Amino acid sequence: MRCHQCGTTTVEAARFCSACGAGVEREDPSSPGDPLIGRTIGGAYLLQELIGVGGMGRVYRGVQNALGRTVALKVIHPHLLGDEQTVARFYNEARAASRLNHPSSVGIIDFGRTDDGILYLVMEHLAGKDLATVIAEEGPLPFARIVSIMRRIVSALGEAHALGVIHRDLKPENILILRSRRGDDQVKVVDFGLATITGAQSTSITTPGLVCGTPDYMSPEQGRGDQLDARADLYSLGVMFFELLTDRLPFTDDTPTKVVLRHIHDPIPDPREIAPFRDIPVELADIAKKLLAKDASGRFQSADELDEALRSAVAPPESKAAGAKCPSCGAMNATTVRFCGDCGARLTGVFAALTKPGASGHPAARTSTAPPMARGPLVGRQAEIEKFVELRTSVHDRVMWLRLVGEPGVGKTRLMSEFAARAEAAADFVVIAGAHPSWAPVPYHPIRTLLAKLYDVDPSRLSELPNNAMLDPLVRAGIAEVLDAKGLTGLPGKSRAGAVGAALAQGVRLAARKSGSGLVIMIVDDLHGADGLSQAALSALLDNEGLSSLLLVTGSVPVRESGVAQHAALVNMALRGLDEEESRHFLAGTAPDRSRAVSRETTTDPGTRLFLPLYLEQVKALGASSAHDETLPPRLADAVMARIERLELPARRLLQTVTVLGERASLEAVRELAPGKDLAPLDALTRLGLAKITNGDVVIAHPFIRELVEASIPAEARKELHAHALASTASDDAPLEVRAEHAYRAGEPMSALLLLERMGDAALMRGDPHAAVLAFRRGLDLARRELMMSGDDALDRAVVTFSRKLGEALEALGDYAGADGVLREALELVGPASKERARMSLQLGRVAARRDRIRDSTRLLGQAIEIAARVSDRRTEAEAHLELASIRRRESDLSAASNAYRRACELLTAEPSGADALLALAALQHAETLVESGHVEQAAGPLLVAQVRAKAAGSTALIARVTSVRARIKQAGGEAAAAESLMREASELAATAGDAVSALVFASAS
Repeated sequence: MRCHQCGTTTVEAARFCSACGAGVEREDPSSPGDPLIGRTIGGAYLLQELIGVGGMGRVYRGVQNALGRTVALKVIHPHLLGDEQTVARFYNEARAASRLNHPSSVGIIDFGRTDDGILYLVMEHLAGKDLATVIAEEGPLPFARIVSIMRRIVSALGEAHALGVIHRDLKPENILILRSRRGDDQVKVVDFGLATITGAQSTSITTPGLVCGTPDYMSPEQGRGDQLDARADLYSLGVMFFELLTDRLPFTDDTPTKVVLRHIHDPIPDPREIAPFRDIPVELADIAKKLLAKDASGRFQSADELDEALRSAVAPPESKAAGAKCPSCGAMNATTVRFCGDCGARLTGVFAALTKPGASGHPAARTSTAPPMARGPLVGRQAEIEKFVELRTSVHDRVMWLRLVGEPGVGKTRLMSEFAARAEAAADFVVIAGAHPSWAPVPYHPIRTLLAKLYDVDPSRLSELPNNAMLDPLVRAGIAEVLDAKGLTGLPGKSRAGAVGAALAQGVRLAARKSGSGLVIMIVDDLHGADGLSQAALSALLDNEGLSSLLLVTGSVPVRESGVAQHAALVNMALRGLDEEESRHFLAGTAPDRSRAVSRETTTDPGTRLFLPLYLEQVKALGASSAHDETLPPRLADAVMARIERLELPARRLLQTVTVLGERASLEAVRELAPGKDLAPLDALTRLGLAKITNGDVVIAHPFIRELVEASIPAEARKELHAHALASTASDDAPLEVRAEHAYRAGEPMSALLLLERMGDAALMRGDPHAAVLAFRRGLDLARRELMMSGDDALDRAVVTFSRKLGEALEALGDYAGADGVLREALELVGPASKERARMSLQLGRVAARRDRIRDSTRLLGQAIEIAARVSDRRTEAEAHLELASIRRRESDLSAASNAYRRACELLTAEPSGADALLALAALQHAETLVESGHVEQAAGPLLVAQVRAKAAGSTALIARVTSVRARIKQAGGEAAAAESLMREASELAATAGDAVSALVFASAS
């Protein structure tokens, strides 16, 4: 049992702590009565089991829901939460500890406070024994193993001390030992809960109410209450080293206070005299005595100095001679070794191959000669391949959408590549694209790749295509939208995805002429990670006749299921894991009998365990020959992390750097962020199949691995990496969405809020509510978090702004209930008579109208009009009148609608600037209403206003609609020929603007 007061471990039967006398609470970690079991903390972590209780909190095993990774969560004891100093200290120490990013430090990947005030830390889950248990069960340990464990602890402390973090409670219970499958020790320094930033005020053991360390391992200066530095940790480490060498503590007594006093005053015992039977080498004994010096100036002055002493103490004489210098860390190594003994970097290989002769050590971009990432025979997919062959033969003169779905790691991308190879062998025209490497919703990113290949132009020359008079105006508008996504000018929230779809369709026709089979196969991997506009543009292909195209996508992307014409088809292909026999073939690298490859329904029992191919790749890399090895991690995420744990520090840091940049990043970008600008560890990553180098880019083996590694970087260290990435993208014209991604993940509130708002506004304007919801939701979460942590009332305004805009984006997305909830929650933060209150009421009125709650809508819109008039916000007042007019028009109350439109036009006319497009739209809708009500002659005035203002706004789409109304007026007057001519003109204008729907409607009407 562990004492809650001082942290000392006591025997199971004890009722009181032997060190401090406090009562020991006996707890059963498997107790089913814990109210937190089964609860999701922080919106992401499901608590499954209580696994321990300490002085500061309770520790649970949990699962990170999004990734399926096992994690450990420490929940701070409730009795400590009433002390605001404890809460503040928690945040300071959590930030400090989560900057530690070392293989021998426990990784704190997240921390925070729940809505009901629970403080929590999320850490990597470690299944091992603490050093105290190892000493008790296996001690005394061999000297070589002691030094190996010590050096790993020292390495972790070296990083912590360099960051200004000291532990203050080093003891065997806070050192975890994990034995790897290879039989060596993996060491983890845990529980930096007592760490403090160097220079902070220290306290003594006698200070009431604070836990400051464990007396048996406490330095003299800590016992006196002096200010501490890193050398206090080295003293505690010296006590542990003494204990490991002798199997005894250097100072013991019957009370904690007497133990502390002995540390302060008693002479240092000689380990060789305490344990003469151990034959302790003099070098190790001297190190222990130096670590235990009473005066900090007499100890080793840094972790690096201690590490050098330990290394020299056990190194054989011949290895102390000069040899090969490591290009990564500078350590000297014997000339016969291939890998650095200190950091694990390869001494020859990819570093030398990447570096140009005479260069300053910066690798040059090239294609890797390293073996490709694991790719054995395709196992368990014969039925799917046969289905693809069958579908391919039925594609002619129609568009077919084939969607591969399945959980991460099931092999969707691998199967896609097999389909592509077979299509190319059949002389099909194959084009492949994917989501942006950062997974930020960069508008039309995959479409840009597809268009360049379909039109057979270099991506840098795509900008020339909109000037090609041989192309249809709608196609040219679609290509122009891909190059600079703005949506329909003058019609906020209306996209040009239909025009982009037309550009894709034309590209398919051109590519089909070059195809030996006449078929075009378009493959878009991870479409669910792309922006909503790309998804809409690809869906628009289903409306085109005469195309012989098969569109293959991976990911659960919503596609219009109803109203698909006969010339199109939608097919879902759900992938399963591999069964027992298939997994054996996979691990052995052999191909199964093809005659056995039939559908899952006829061969697989519902209770049979199926294995993800990506999981099998990981366990194979861990050395397993069977997926049923009980020593293997049972989850995919845990298997991946077991491989990451094997990486030496430089390779691990470099892998983290790449994942922060994205699934793929240029060598130049990686070098810019890499520690020491060193790319040498790439050799280890390519050898292990975690990454590859292709065409000057570093590519992560799998999107899931990228996401998992990035999420596993300690929280503050991850923020620092994203901050560096943000700084590097500021000068290379990176997309706004990528910069917003880095700013948000870097936790830089001001930069992030600004970029997220810009991103959301732009997405909403061009008609991509998916990206807008992402941006505004992140902005709202960030503003709320900063408000809770800082208490800065100025952030109330940010919360209100992002709430209103998120409500608008959710309404555009069709989530009316969600929009209503967000808006009403923020309404409490808005004053009763303000412009923001008027905007909120307007937006709530719009949402109520979409939900067919007309009475609520008119009431809210009336409030918006009243408040806006009081605060002289003419634009909001006008928009509220426009919404009321739309309601009345749907109810066929055309007179009331006309009056509301007229009032909106009057208000907008009085606006000094920036209202041309909205006034043009209001006047156009007023004219349409007058025509519908039979007052054709009265429509001329509003129609002229709409024409003039649309031209002033540069909105060809609005001009097209004005022209269509003029055609309807001519038709009503019996001038059929003039009406037909105007409607054709309207269709041409709409096509030029990129308004695909209106162009089709006007063309049909003409």
